[in-house]
Amino acid sequence: MKTIEDAIGDLPGLRRAIEASRFDAVIAMSPENIRYVSDAPIATHNVIRDRLGLIVWPSGGDPVYVLCQVEEGFMREESWIQDLRPYKEFIDSPMTLVADVLRELGLTNGLVGAETDYLGAMYHAQLMQEVPGLQIEACTDLFAHVRMLKTPREREILVGGFQGTEKALLATYSTVNAGESEQSMGRRLADAMLRSGADAIAFNHINAGPNTGYPHMHPSTYRVKKGDLIKADCGAYYREYLSNVGRTAKMGPTTDEERSWWKRLREIHWEIIDMLRPGNSGRQLFERTTELHRQAGIPFPFGHNGHGIGLQVHEHPLISPHEDLVYQVGMLSTVETRVRWVGEYGLHMEDLVEITEGSPIVRTGFFDNEEILVV
Repeated sequence: MKTIEDAIGDLPGLRRAIEASRFDAVIAMSPENIRYVSDAPIATHNVIRDRLGLIVWPSGGDPVYVLCQVEEGFMREESWIQDLRPYKEFIDSPMTLVADVLRELGLTNGLVGAETDYLGAMYHAQLMQEVPGLQIEACTDLFAHVRMLKTPREREILVGGFQGTEKALLATYSTVNAGESEQSMGRRLADAMLRSGADAIAFNHINAGPNTGYPHMHPSTYRVKKGDLIKADCGAYYREYLSNVGRTAKMGPTTDEERSWWKRLREIHWEIIDMLRPGNSGRQLFERTTELHRQAGIPFPFGHNGHGIGLQVHEHPLISPHEDLVYQVGMLSTVETRVRWVGEYGLHMEDLVEITEGSPIVRTGFFDNEEILVV
């Protein structure tokens, strides 16, 4: 039987955070926090919006999992949570079961933390109608702060996923031929990520020529020409944890102008990587990034240039102008350095970095892209 200590994430740490909080209980409800708390995946949470999963975790007690009846058997096998309350979809309201749990816990007038950035207005209204004395406040930050610090198993999964994605990109770029369509490259890249160990593709943006000037364009029928840049920003799910790698190549020799842009971008990239140290904040890194782009004469219209990653693509801390959380040992962050001219061309690099007690460690490097790859 699985126990809380068997979980991939830091569930003992989450228990301590709940007990140290103001809340009488918290309710996990987003797919990523349901996955984290239950330590078991339900894929349909991401694609069937009304198939809610809700985990009520009382302070000082054990969690109760309200879930769709069709998922009950799998959860009894895969999750450490013992108290499962199934509902029959389209017949029972999951919020009625949540209300029943809160009554059992004596929390009809309690202070409950909920993911208010995820809970739909309809479901919130249903819960308040069932338990009108309930006080609900946001607890999204509570979950985020625990999930920011990765366990050794999480770091192993994430590093493996990023390196698998790098290998897939290198294999795809190395076999591109003039005349091949973006769609063909996209299919080969997706296949290579799956063969690297991915469970599913999360996003697959690989483009060439003028389409590299767009950030997240789906692969099109455009065919690669000699002299085209090829740019990818892609990621996949590895045991539900995400990868997110950016790499750039060129069909034929690079020009002086391209090498100049790339050299300046790489210098910025490495300086920001070196700032990923305990005590620094995402705001500090973003402000330095802004200044470095100004000095280098490179446009920087972006709202971030890196982020934590895990069960979501963008997790805290972000390298952004409003991020005051400081980096701590055990965190992982991407650094994303790029420039784009819409309809002309773009350059993109994105790496995974681990924050340590000393210098940061770049965990990507199988395809280091120190120079634009010539294919």
